[in-house]
Amino acid sequence: MIDRFEIVEFGAPRPNAQRIIFCDGSGREQFRVETDLDLSHWRPNRTPAEYRAGTSTEICLRFLDDPQPGPWTVAINNHVDVDGILSVYALVHSGHALSHRQALVEAAEMGDFWSWGEHAAQRVFQGITWLMNREESPRAIYDEAFRRIPGLIDGSDPELPAIDESLAPLHHAVALVASGQIARRPLTPHITQYVVPRGITEDDARLSYVPEFNEAISEAALLWPQARALSDAQRVCLVSSERDSGWFHDLWFPGYLWADTADRWLVSGLTYHDGMSSYAITNDKLLAAFAELQRRESARGQWRLGDATLQKQFPLVGRFADNGGPARSSLTPETVAQILAPVFD
Repeated sequence: MIDRFEIVEFGAPRPNAQRIIFCDGSGREQFRVETDLDLSHWRPNRTPAEYRAGTSTEICLRFLDDPQPGPWTVAINNHVDVDGILSVYALVHSGHALSHRQALVEAAEMGDFWSWGEHAAQRVFQGITWLMNREESPRAIYDEAFRRIPGLIDGSDPELPAIDESLAPLHHAVALVASGQIARRPLTPHITQYVVPRGITEDDARLSYVPEFNEAISEAALLWPQARALSDAQRVCLVSSERDSGWFHDLWFPGYLWADTADRWLVSGLTYHDGMSSYAITNDKLLAAFAELQRRESARGQWRLGDATLQKQFPLVGRFADNGGPARSSLTPETVAQILAPVFD
């Protein structure tokens, strides 16, 4: 649909173009209300209501279903991530994108929301994240991603054997849950507890690992958020991992909450400011529950919720911690679940 695209960093001058589509990133001072269009889930958001969705990729695909008329000069993004690349791809390679809508939307959700995606989406997500780790210019990464997306979907990409092998930890996590080796316990319609027994792994780091935004799947984590999202994409997840002298307890929010999305369940009393590392929790029930957990705790450490360190680790929002890292709690999974479940009833 659009022949030209550019990556324009924050604060850079407006490109010499008359009608611009800003996708997956607000144009801010570059945006002209009378001529331009916002197709994004980032705040502040001017995306027309009829196009709003989850990821910016899905928003751009909805635009293609019923585009606003007129010659659009250029598609612009201001950063490199999976959703950004795929949203621009949808506008520049519209025919192929529309033919593979599900794979592209799911791949974007895996990156921006730590969500689940089926096999084609996993390949696209992993392949693009590998490209993003190269020391190349943003334009070079976009160009190479656009060249390789068709092969990542149809199975012809030369790196697919290595990509498929690298996805094994995600599949292993799903299998552990499906077999019951990691117990999945829905507590209410809006919170699920996962209980990891000691025999699964002795590696504390893998149990407490918090993947970064758009991080490639690897052996770094045991239970990837994307694996939990297969069943619990719109639920809070409480992960309780047994250790030799207590339990790790981590509270995870749905990964999409930082964005301006449509038609998804929201946690009450959670207000985002700009991006995903600046939010306020004013949910009195949740605050009281963490105070009660602390009151009952006998181990060394503190039940932390949404503090400055945790805000940088979203979608992890709460954990029992000491000296900046996870700590062994004396509270059992049953006790923690009993206190937290009524918050999300």
